[in-house]
Amino acid sequence: MSPVEHQAVADSKSVIGELTDSFRKTSEAVVPWFHAQMPPMYFQDTDHATQLAHLRAIIAAKASGRPLELTLKADDNAQWTFVRPLNYPGVLAELVRELPKDRPLRAAKIHTARDGQLVIDTFEFGQGAPFDPNDPDQALKLEQTMGYAALNLPQWSADKVRDYFHRCSADYVLTVTPLRMCSHWELYQQVTGTDGTAVSLEAESDLTQSRIVVAAGNVTTRTMLERVANRLARSSCNIHRAYLDTINDGRNGTISLLGFVVHGPDGKAIDPASAMWQHVRADLLRLKWLDDRTLALAYRHNDLSLTRAEIITALGDLIHQALVKVNPYAYNPDRIATLAERNLPKVIAIADLFLDRFNPDKPLADADFEKRCAGLTKDIESTVDGDEARTVLKRMLRAVQSVFRTNIYLETRWGLAMRFDPALLATEERSELPYGAFFVHARAFNGFHVRFRDIARGGVRAIRTVGADQFARESERLYDEAYNLAFAQQLKNKDIPEGGAKAAVLLAPGAQLERSVKGFVDGLLDLITPDANARKRIVDRFGQTELLYLGPDENITPALIEWIVDRAKRRGYSVPTALMSSKPGAGINHKQYGVTSEGVTVFLEVALKAVGIDPRKQKFTVKMTGGPDGDVGGNMIKIMHREFGDNARIVAIADGSGVGEDPDGLDHQELLRLFKSELPISFFERNRLGRRGRIVGLQDANGVNLRNTLHNRIVADAFVPCGGRPNTIHSQNWREYLQADGTPSSKVIVEGANLFLTPDARAQLSDCGVLIFKDSSANKCGVITSSYEIGACMMLSESEFLGIKERFVPQVLEKLRGFARSEAELLTRVHAHRPQIPLPEISVRLSRAMIRISDALEAELDRLEQREPDLLHQLVMDHLPKVLTDTAGERLWNRTPRPYLKWIMAKSLAGRIVYREGFEYLESMPMAAIADLALHYLKMDVERRRLIQQVQNSNLPDRDRLTEVLSEAGILQTLE
Repeated sequence: MSPVEHQAVADSKSVIGELTDSFRKTSEAVVPWFHAQMPPMYFQDTDHATQLAHLRAIIAAKASGRPLELTLKADDNAQWTFVRPLNYPGVLAELVRELPKDRPLRAAKIHTARDGQLVIDTFEFGQGAPFDPNDPDQALKLEQTMGYAALNLPQWSADKVRDYFHRCSADYVLTVTPLRMCSHWELYQQVTGTDGTAVSLEAESDLTQSRIVVAAGNVTTRTMLERVANRLARSSCNIHRAYLDTINDGRNGTISLLGFVVHGPDGKAIDPASAMWQHVRADLLRLKWLDDRTLALAYRHNDLSLTRAEIITALGDLIHQALVKVNPYAYNPDRIATLAERNLPKVIAIADLFLDRFNPDKPLADADFEKRCAGLTKDIESTVDGDEARTVLKRMLRAVQSVFRTNIYLETRWGLAMRFDPALLATEERSELPYGAFFVHARAFNGFHVRFRDIARGGVRAIRTVGADQFARESERLYDEAYNLAFAQQLKNKDIPEGGAKAAVLLAPGAQLERSVKGFVDGLLDLITPDANARKRIVDRFGQTELLYLGPDENITPALIEWIVDRAKRRGYSVPTALMSSKPGAGINHKQYGVTSEGVTVFLEVALKAVGIDPRKQKFTVKMTGGPDGDVGGNMIKIMHREFGDNARIVAIADGSGVGEDPDGLDHQELLRLFKSELPISFFERNRLGRRGRIVGLQDANGVNLRNTLHNRIVADAFVPCGGRPNTIHSQNWREYLQADGTPSSKVIVEGANLFLTPDARAQLSDCGVLIFKDSSANKCGVITSSYEIGACMMLSESEFLGIKERFVPQVLEKLRGFARSEAELLTRVHAHRPQIPLPEISVRLSRAMIRISDALEAELDRLEQREPDLLHQLVMDHLPKVLTDTAGERLWNRTPRPYLKWIMAKSLAGRIVYREGFEYLESMPMAAIADLALHYLKMDVERRRLIQQVQNSNLPDRDRLTEVLSEAGILQTLE
């Protein structure tokens, strides 16, 4: 070995010695301190090898004089450990923000040294191993817990303990004591089956500390942990230990348990009776549901509570739906929020007015409310700088004045719900004032429910958005979408007791669909349930009990339908099974039975005959939007094949996956395969295409453009939109539907989808010779089905309904086809005599006439019923399927709400008159004259039917001709 090498070895030994001495000295100082200061739970939670890894990292940092700020990551990145030198309120939230957002957080363990000089926070990602009863340690813990529960929590039986353990992870079972297990199970019981939150505060053995446990259903664990940590930090609660575990809640998802051992703001345990804890607890119960903007606003201002921030954010979103019509650029949501925050003291005063007006313990008297409104208005006008700011604040104040009912004081509310006067959002475009409107605001969504009559029906649709631009566009028209769909539904619902309604829920990009829909529906339930606990916390300035009837629309899954009914039962709603239609079991699922498409097919047949094509004898071509996996589109494929066989040639289909085109007709058996398999058009087998056919997916070159233009490009006898966004064909692009020579690409349009065309587009295309059956006529059979389903739910038990379902559904389908044919033939009959009037206009006039007649009848029904009870009651019997009336018996009359029965009578009689006689004679008749005329008509109709029966039973030589004349003769002309 050379001298140089000898010297290198000597130097190395010297350095090793110095390092060893340094590490030894540091270790001798750190290890005893570490064992003395780290809490016992750290050593219980952390295996020996991990403890050594933590110590090595701490010793290395201290020996080298580096700050004790370390992040240790496992080789597979499934565990992150943060080592920090100090504990202070907010440190946990800061660390959680550093965690990756693209991985599910499975567990968290936070430990703080007793002297506050060290924090070790460990986070685990991915799926943990489930409880294993064959593992001796886990089996022992199960036995210990069952024994402890038997003595201390007898309602937690051995079977229930086993069930709970099988919902847990192995790590959780091995870590948590039987005492803590009992405490967690009680919280679990409060939350299971819901998306709610429960909170507990418990004393610790260290009398300076308290334990806070939050159980929350279906949360993003990382986000919830950060939110709770931030909220505790805001009240100067210093977190010393924290835990995160997840319990399997079966079909309802998961329940996360977040535990925190804390010092209160004074360094002592938290007093459960303190105002501070009451505020913290209330906020913890609601943290899951608060919008990010609400949290950010509150945390920017120390004196602004989360509740007031929530009111301010909600009012801003509500008034945006009015101000967007004034100036969409000056009053976009961000600018409204900015103007409000610049004038925060006055906006807080508006929020306080809202709170005082609806305080159930001491509601603000009307006179005092008006006085404060006047004072705030004067203050805004005299001291707020800028017209736009003054407009925003005065609109917020007007919004508070318009609210009739709110859930703001419900402790466990999920969103902020308001029943408000629709006049608040009235504009020239929204000229007809709805009967009522609800607004629900919560985390990452806003939703409106609009209805045009007290008893009204319409679906709930969830609108998903991908990016900020789309969300901004949809935000501008959210109330319009609910309003317009509800109004279209009002025209559509002429045959059933319910008026028109619709709910639209707009989700921010990345928002969870199920959480948003559940939050919206639960907000509605807050304001309509008769449950005494809810009612005593709600000041009702409307003064009437309200029933809502919902149905599924875009993005509402069967699982959500079932959840909504179950939630209504849990919330004490008076008719829970009637709240939601299209139930998979005790209901009529629209997609399964194709109820909407049954009516659309009837309208298509009548329309084709009107343009000279008999679809039962001649071949015809159809183009469609809405794929074979969709409700309306898929069932149209099936029903057209059933009714018209090979005469129906579907030459083009567009859906969310792409397009399928073949001028010779797409293979019908392959389309039926896709329908049965619930697959979109892009899954069409290419070897089943004709030589001129093609399938183009959205990912293919020009795929998006081909999909978006199919309804214009393809030439066919009929176009049936069965899916697509509202206003696809509008005033600026309707000409694209025409061919180069100016003729339409299809001479028939039957709107299976709602609002596919705007009124302007319908009028222009009608002038070009297109025969258009608008949505309020063509697709009305879906809502008629829902009405029958809900009517049955109000009369029968679930088991009774299931017992008659096989007979009930065919009878409903037969009635649907009858309703569709009656309207379609009347419309074409009127159009044949008045070809200068566009068919959509005739459709609207027909609906308005029937609604006008039924409104006049309903107002007089109590009087009319006294005169002719049997005649009017027979209208109800004739309207409902026979198997239902036979099964329900007297329950038809004593279980069905009186207003509902009255509307059946009114709508049925109006339909009987209009479908037979037409509507033009009745459009201008004074409202006061309609009721008596209708009753006379009903008597004459009964007499006509009796005479027809007599003629049919006679031996008269012209019996058949006499029967025909009596059947077709107009009764109104006879009365006249």
